[in-house]
Amino acid sequence: MRTTTDNRAEPASPDYCDPVIETYKQDVDRSLLRENLKLTVAQRFEKFERFMEYVYELREAGRKARQAK
Repeated sequence: MRTTTDNRAEPASPDYCDPVIETYKQDVDRSLLRENLKLTVAQRFEKFERFMEYVYELREAGRKARQAK
């Protein structure tokens, strides 16, 4: 990566492929990313809120299960 005189990094050339990034991309289901990006910002926040409600329910269930022992 080159830097300019004011220390900003210049972007890599469009044909540059970082082998580390290419390796990680093999394990990423990009179809899920594309589907999520089709949602509006509000829809993404609603989806996140539902997920967090689920997380809190799981935590509560775990807490109750530990207390029941």
